[in-house]
Amino acid sequence: MNHWNDLYALILIVFAIYLFLSICFFALTRYLKKRRINDRYLALIKKSRLFYKPIAWIVIIGGFIALDPMTHGLIILLIAGFAYKQLGNYVSGLFIRASPMLATDAQVKAGKIRGRINRIGSLGMILGTDQGERWVWYNSFDRTGFTLISNQTNVQQRALYLRSDLSRESVLDLIFDHPILALGKTSNLKALATEKTFLLHYTLVKGARYEDFINYLYDHEVMTNSTENFDT
Repeated sequence: MNHWNDLYALILIVFAIYLFLSICFFALTRYLKKRRINDRYLALIKKSRLFYKPIAWIVIIGGFIALDPMTHGLIILLIAGFAYKQLGNYVSGLFIRASPMLATDAQVKAGKIRGRINRIGSLGMILGTDQGERWVWYNSFDRTGFTLISNQTNVQQRALYLRSDLSRESVLDLIFDHPILALGKTSNLKALATEKTFLLHYTLVKGARYEDFINYLYDHEVMTNSTENFDT
């Protein structure tokens, strides 16, 4: 890269690729929703979009440095030095936010801090604690570590009878493939005396719809009922 025009062309190419990928992900997300594919795949798609912008910026910065490695490299080093904390928080946040289990309203614990996630930002999160809202930098989580926890007041406990030709292990795999189950809560699937019939005890996350879980099981050829007698 020898001229500024080359850098401008690189920026346009990166922007075009970014726009194309955004359209592809938007179309894929709509397709999966229409096909009623497992919501976990939709969450993974959304999380993967986090890495668009940093990769694009790395490419553009690399092109900027290539114009004049000595001068432009020094400029980038100075900027990185002044913005070291913010860059560290941003990088830490990328990997933390990439977790498919991390979402608003989830309960987290980091060191002595415990609260509900009210907002997820690029450099940190706002937690609702007993003392009010609190801003927490992502690199604070790196130092203390953090854990996703559940709250007894935010869950819905249910029991459901299932009938399926699948084995108990296969039914359990289907259940755990759906992100409706609350974190930290044990789900119990018990085989009953009636052939191919099971009793499931499970806990829904806050805001989860019971009907979505029923429809998901039905799509995988698992019948559901409120009683053990499926013939009535």
